[in-house]
Amino acid sequence: MSAPAVTVKGVRKVYLFNVALDGVDLDVDSGGVHIILGPNGSGKSTLLSIIAGAERPSSGYVRVLGLDPWRDSEKLSGKLKALLDRANLPPWASCREAAEVASKTFGTPWSHVLEVAEALGVTSFWSRPYGTYSTGMKRKALLLIALTGEPEILLLDEPYQGLDSKSVETLTDMILERAAKGQTIIIATHIKPERLMENAKTTARMELGKIVELRRQPGTAP
Repeated sequence: MSAPAVTVKGVRKVYLFNVALDGVDLDVDSGGVHIILGPNGSGKSTLLSIIAGAERPSSGYVRVLGLDPWRDSEKLSGKLKALLDRANLPPWASCREAAEVASKTFGTPWSHVLEVAEALGVTSFWSRPYGTYSTGMKRKALLLIALTGEPEILLLDEPYQGLDSKSVETLTDMILERAAKGQTIIIATHIKPERLMENAKTTARMELGKIVELRRQPGTAP
């Protein structure tokens, strides 16, 4: 049996007097869609941030592809990519400029970037400064950057936030297509995307910093 793509053991995260995560255990199998479900304030964004290596746990540990995401961020570069809730582009930069940089950085053909941009409906505004975008436009722009490249593990925090119904379906198609090709995609969300829920290998429901329910597809490693 292969090792999990992500292992979370006894993770606590405390901000002064606020316990954001309280002893979280979670193994994420390689490949497929994995959903962390919960309301705002449940700790799911904090958990994704720690898995991404953007924060350190107060106690416990996380391993991503066998590595510590905080200490081994350079080794995980190119293998792990994340769209976190704090993500933003400089207000004076355009989405197109950021996409061009991402295309060169991750060695993604511009034709592929353009295809994703057109599917998300970004090309109609992507030459404008990011600071002029609406909430939905900003989310689409950040998704385009996140979907540029082919990391082994992709983390998406609230990817559907601010999207219209057509864009929700388009993004879901993209996620399922990538998952079918073997990419491990972990999504934190407060909504229940029906098609993703039906195809998720792991669904973890969080409340008040704890996983209160965990469901796995039959045949998925515990």
